[in-house]
Amino acid sequence: MLRSLRAECQKAKRRHDLAACLLLPLAVLLWSWYSAPGGTKSAEDGYHALLYTLPIMNTVLLPVGMAMLASRLWDVEVKGNFPKLLYTLQSRQSLFLAKSLFGTAEVLLIVALELAGVFCLGLRNGYQDFPPTEQFFYLFLCTSAVGLMLFFSELMLTVLLANPLPALCTGIAGALIGLFAAFMPSVFCYFIPWSYCIPLGSYIMASWDPETKIVAYAIRDFNLPLLVWSILLGSLFFEVTWHSIRTKEV
Repeated sequence: MLRSLRAECQKAKRRHDLAACLLLPLAVLLWSWYSAPGGTKSAEDGYHALLYTLPIMNTVLLPVGMAMLASRLWDVEVKGNFPKLLYTLQSRQSLFLAKSLFGTAEVLLIVALELAGVFCLGLRNGYQDFPPTEQFFYLFLCTSAVGLMLFFSELMLTVLLANPLPALCTGIAGALIGLFAAFMPSVFCYFIPWSYCIPLGSYIMASWDPETKIVAYAIRDFNLPLLVWSILLGSLFFEVTWHSIRTKEV
């Protein structure tokens, strides 16, 4: 297993995976920088506003980002029917587990960098409403669960179809559908896996005054059933992908 992980690290250097992992948090940070509330009144609810919009950002960016990571992770194995050679050098199980662990580490890195960027942006702007620690870790857990669920769904498509293009197209379509779901009643999001970041978010908009443009935010209760469902979906995609690799003839 350690040899397989070391091989994945060497492949990642040539694929420039680190740059790809930095691209998504950078896009979130630039988006947050542009939309971050300013002024003295915003110091009291700045983090609330940022953490309210962060799930919407991830609804747009995560499906595309996870499709890019999954397709790049299996890209070398698709070209030139390379699995036929790989399976003579290592077991299918070690190859799949190494790629799964490496992809999981990339997803967790992306989510951690996103939240760190939002936290540093809030410090720079002098926001004073840092959320409770349990809410912050809950948001990290939920975003990671949704990201991994999307990652393994895209990896499943790449492996089953032996082509990275359908996964990329699905990711782009999922981002558009998820963005559409963000403007629908909240119950609609439960039927769109690409939009799970929104009902799993830490904050909701409690009220909005169209005349004064004043927005009030409130902490959302933990949505544990949807979090568990996201983990189960990710586990299902993981199992289907492994079954395909284990039984596929090369």
